[in-house]
Amino acid sequence: MSKAPLILCLSLACTAMADSLQPWASNTDPSDVPRQHMQIVSTSPYQYTIVQRGTMDGENCRSPIGYAPWTQTFESNRAVRMENIGDTDIVNPWLSNGRNDLRTIQEILAAALDPGMSDREKAIALYTFQRRHRFHATTSDNELWDPVKMLNIYGFTLCGDDAICLAGLWHSAGLKASPTRPRGHSVSQVFYDGKWHVLDGDENCVYLLRDNHTIASEQDIVRDHDLIKRTHTYGILARDDRLMDEFSAALWVNEAPPSGRRDCLRGHTMSMVLRPGEAITWRWGHLVPCKYHGRANISSWSQKAVDKVCNGLWEYRPDFTTELWKQGAERISGIVSDAGYLHAAGGGAGFVIWKMQSPYVFVGGRLQVEGQGARFSLSFDGKTWQPATADLDPFFPPAGPARYRYFLRCELAGDAFLRSLAIINDLQMAPLALPGMRIGKNTFTYTDESPTRQVLITHQWVERSADRPPPPPPAPVFPPRGGRVEGTQFTFRWVAPKDPDGDRITDYHFELSDRPDMKWPLSPNFEKLISKTADKGKPQYTIPYTGLLTPGTTYYWRVRAMDEHGVWGPWSGTWRFIPQGPAPPVNVRFEQQPGSGAWLLKWDPNPVGRRPACYRVYGSDEKGFTASDQPYAVNGGLDNYDAGGPRQWKILTFPPNFVAETTVTWMQVIGPRLTLPNANKAFYRVVAVDENGVPSGPSDYAAAPRPFIYTEPPPAAVVGQRYNYQVASIRSLGDLRLHGKYRVTTRRILFGDIEQPLFSLQQAPGWLAIDRHTGLVSGIPPAEGSATVVVAATIDGVGTATQRFVINITR
Repeated sequence: MSKAPLILCLSLACTAMADSLQPWASNTDPSDVPRQHMQIVSTSPYQYTIVQRGTMDGENCRSPIGYAPWTQTFESNRAVRMENIGDTDIVNPWLSNGRNDLRTIQEILAAALDPGMSDREKAIALYTFQRRHRFHATTSDNELWDPVKMLNIYGFTLCGDDAICLAGLWHSAGLKASPTRPRGHSVSQVFYDGKWHVLDGDENCVYLLRDNHTIASEQDIVRDHDLIKRTHTYGILARDDRLMDEFSAALWVNEAPPSGRRDCLRGHTMSMVLRPGEAITWRWGHLVPCKYHGRANISSWSQKAVDKVCNGLWEYRPDFTTELWKQGAERISGIVSDAGYLHAAGGGAGFVIWKMQSPYVFVGGRLQVEGQGARFSLSFDGKTWQPATADLDPFFPPAGPARYRYFLRCELAGDAFLRSLAIINDLQMAPLALPGMRIGKNTFTYTDESPTRQVLITHQWVERSADRPPPPPPAPVFPPRGGRVEGTQFTFRWVAPKDPDGDRITDYHFELSDRPDMKWPLSPNFEKLISKTADKGKPQYTIPYTGLLTPGTTYYWRVRAMDEHGVWGPWSGTWRFIPQGPAPPVNVRFEQQPGSGAWLLKWDPNPVGRRPACYRVYGSDEKGFTASDQPYAVNGGLDNYDAGGPRQWKILTFPPNFVAETTVTWMQVIGPRLTLPNANKAFYRVVAVDENGVPSGPSDYAAAPRPFIYTEPPPAAVVGQRYNYQVASIRSLGDLRLHGKYRVTTRRILFGDIEQPLFSLQQAPGWLAIDRHTGLVSGIPPAEGSATVVVAATIDGVGTATQRFVINITR
């Protein structure tokens, strides 16, 4: 039998493949120094240290994580290869850098949670951990419903995927989770402290109640859209955009109480077995074209999204020179080895089947074969086989099922032989869960569950010193360190650092928390890139609205700077301050006065903060309105919007909604003969003002009784002359709402639930009539006398109000 080799397929060396991955292969600099560290491991656990030099790495060249794919200007890590060079299987090997231990749901919980956390802290910690490990994209199947897969393999979710994963993590931590029902969006809510709370991991949002501590429930949000309108939406990478915040509010329309249970998929782990000659390579960057799993085209999510896919390798090279190759095979029939060659016994026919299995999804592959006459086929169930060539990519199309296991069969007959085989598979990996390094000392811990092992670990990275990061901002300007501040809306200022290379500082990352450990920001309003705000280019951040902080509470803040080359410096020290002033009035309500039937708007002073000296009242027919002393722009929605085209919002200008100021805790704002501006509106808020003129944020709103007829009829009529009375009733304008479905051919976002009173005469003379839509009562009296009239205003689903009066008719 001829032993002349026949090369069916050749692959590039692993090191070359790591260097060829984009976007980093084309990202070079004269200062780049390629490095490699090789470590042989024979005990478990085993620790070793690598020092990475240079001034730039993947962390200080990466923007914060948000809704959109992040920006990254450089990545120092290239590849980490872990190969079994021994002669026994290695069960569940892992290489930890202290940040990538996310192999099971329990490990994820351990990474996100601290001992002794309250239920509230657990809920927020898991939300914060998940949203800082993903961006907005999807596979369009259920792969992303498993937190272990999402964090390790994909690193992205769409809203529905994210809501399922987060709900599963909450359940795993002992908390209850339930769906919410915004239109065109999917979010989960979590139960703790006797109440439901919405935490939107996709849009990176929590919506605080007026105490700036309690996270709102779905019912809170649907009732008062201002809780969203006053909150930055779509994450830290999105620019400030009030119209988009109002659009986000428009999705929340379902007033039904929470129902149902939401949970994630479970069962997948990052466990693996490496046979002798088998290796996994974690790699930063992707092949061109990018190989990935998903029915959704990842390129449609932007090139930034594509560049967040990493293509690792799974390689198996059985050694045919010893009998060791047999223990790595799934099944052997009629095949023998001879001097490093496999062939059919006695010149007949036989086959070998190998099982390939990885905790990462297979997205491509190839065979490197040296031999003659070998025939290969592939099966996913071990029963149905398809012929295979050297190119295995067709078996792993992006839109096909996610594959974590397959079988490869090699058939040999007659004088066919196999001298060497390399089964090489491309994997999909999430970059934030890889065992990478950063500048300085990096400690790695290797573990497995085998009695013996011989493992070769190879790290490849690039050290770059083209740019030095800016130092941290050295000191606060305002608020002063540990100082007290008048009011809750002001501008934070800090001393700009001096870049060591003389580069311009082009951005700042600002964070504020009510926790000294800065574990998570207070709200999305206080996790900001200054370049996305009106303060762009300045060492400052202006709080967008009054009332986003609570007087008397200690807050903590810090800042870091980015230079013009996209390199971030370290955080400043953590500075603290206490805002001073009154807090919003509480228990705002309408009370009917005994005997008179009149209604008064009443409220109670907030026990938090300074004592109010006076109060300012605001009224509007818009449900969930924003209190304003000036005319202000409102997102009026859009009609027949093509979901594929640009948004052209209809911009409405609403007038000021200030009513009046008072020193008492009540005001009559509905009723006849009121001359106050914005009297007889459907909704009212109150702002407290202290003796220094410092205002609070606006209170929760109180809804006026409605329908409520607040007009007075003319008491007299003249025979032969037309009598007119324009009846008017308090009614709600509703709020901006998405109508129909989201992402259909057309959609409508308009003010919804507008209350339209219908008017009727319950008692009246025959000569008198009423326009049921406008409420105009009119008619010509034919003779002297008096007429008793009862007019009614009815709002469907709300109620009916009546007004009785007498018309005196003279000549």
